[in-house]
Amino acid sequence: MNRIIMICMVALAACGCSKAPLNEKVEGFWMLKEFTAEGQTVKCERLYYSITRMVTEVAERQGPNGYGAYIGRTEYRDNGKTLVVKDFKVRASTGDNGQDAPVEKLRHFGINSQEETAFEITRCDGKEMTLTSDYAVLKLEKF
Repeated sequence: MNRIIMICMVALAACGCSKAPLNEKVEGFWMLKEFTAEGQTVKCERLYYSITRMVTEVAERQGPNGYGAYIGRTEYRDNGKTLVVKDFKVRASTGDNGQDAPVEKLRHFGINSQEETAFEITRCDGKEMTLTSDYAVLKLEKF
């Protein structure tokens, strides 16, 4: 009896561990090359997006500006044509620290809201991606 329970638990654990991407072309590690907001184009240096089926992280890695790292939730809408990032928090070493991400810091990543930003996926071939929101147009390159 114990052996049967153990086998069932192992089978359930194995099934629960597979979290395939919802959109393989969108999900992954991206370098933000530039974005255009309010009529100005901003060239970006060492700014990254990590997009998974449930979580999106934006961060400056070894960059000179101290923009920080923020983690939020990922959602798809419109049959995968819209990428929604929301509920951004300040990134801590093992997750978020519960503190809302300051909008003025998120703007460096082309995001104008801590609560929710909906990006239309206007171009994505798995190597380059263009995201368009009501605030900015982002140009990203797969890293």
